[in-house]
Amino acid sequence: MRGDPLLERALARLLSPRLGHAPSRWPETLYLHLRERASAAGQSEAAYVERVGQASEAAPLAMLLDAATIGHTAAYRHPEQFERLKRAITGAGLAGRRPGPLRIWCAGCSTGEEAYSAAECAEAAGVDAAVLGTDVNPVAIAVARSGLLPQRSAVGAPLPAAWAGRVPEALRRRVRFEVASLTAAQPALGAGPFDVIFCRNVLIYFEREQVPRLLARLAAELVPGGHLILSPAEGILPLPPELGRGPAPGWLQLAEGADAPPPPSRRAPGAAAAEGAPPSRRAPGAAVAEGAPPSRRAPGAAVAEGAPAQAPGVEEAARLLSAGRAADAEQVLSGLLNADPEHLEGWFLLGEALLARGERAQARAAFLRVLRCSTGGARGVDAEALRRAAARRAEALRDPR
Repeated sequence: MRGDPLLERALARLLSPRLGHAPSRWPETLYLHLRERASAAGQSEAAYVERVGQASEAAPLAMLLDAATIGHTAAYRHPEQFERLKRAITGAGLAGRRPGPLRIWCAGCSTGEEAYSAAECAEAAGVDAAVLGTDVNPVAIAVARSGLLPQRSAVGAPLPAAWAGRVPEALRRRVRFEVASLTAAQPALGAGPFDVIFCRNVLIYFEREQVPRLLARLAAELVPGGHLILSPAEGILPLPPELGRGPAPGWLQLAEGADAPPPPSRRAPGAAAAEGAPPSRRAPGAAVAEGAPPSRRAPGAAVAEGAPAQAPGVEEAARLLSAGRAADAEQVLSGLLNADPEHLEGWFLLGEALLARGERAQARAAFLRVLRCSTGGARGVDAEALRRAAARRAEALRDPR
């Protein structure tokens, strides 16, 4: 059961190396799955996990990975990014830079909707494209390969009408799906270099200190001038020097003529963190970035629990959110948090904006980030009250599938 030290250690040993990170809390679906399987086997949950780790059968492990991951995706999720991709393909001439089709990689593709959307977007632009989709979850990859995609209503638009029964065979031929971890030595399985990489709604689950190393690994798979597309909320994450921010939140680019460094697994010893190193474990409220700028608020502007302080950026985002313009609020908050990654109210409102858009998994990650912000720089806001409100919201979203 949840909280059993033996079970938690067994899960960490078995699943964390395969996921590439150690979640602060496993999804409730994982414990439900374990309870059912362990009971059927007449074992404790911890003993069942140990048995799965020692057995040679792939199916039980695949089911555990499926229960432990949050496959939150949709066709044409963040449609504004696909519109921008179409313009980049045609306007920037990505397709004509070298022989062969445009190469696109969707890292953390879940059941494949994003990869199929990218392939169809390129087709609509009149460009031949080869798309690779990878994910650590073998069950999700099996669904993606089948083309029999689940209908989803929480995020994004419904499946395109042409995909309703099954993704058309001509589109399926453009996409290849493989099981791979983003932290593996060859996360793209040697299929690069790529003109475009999607890695959306993945990095937000990693500790902030791990992000530049993972982004450097992705940058090493890009051609010069290539595009790396994160979710808008992830545009506030720290970047390695070889990547620059693009014209929209979450849109990154490798400079023309830039030589991306080799992935960390091929660097000299000491040049990068060791593969599989456990994420840092900070106490709630510990600062992530040294010297993070303090909030820019006038003293004395106290607010009620859960309410955002009226500050530049925050005030505008709150107004947009109250007007039902959650996507616009998300963009404003992305800029604010990029400048000040310790902004409690900014993270709280970002969680609210993501929740309004149906992005429950990302919303929970944003609310949890409030708990890790330093309270020392908070001015004109009851930081502890805001953290309590964020904790309640995160708890309500603890299994955001």
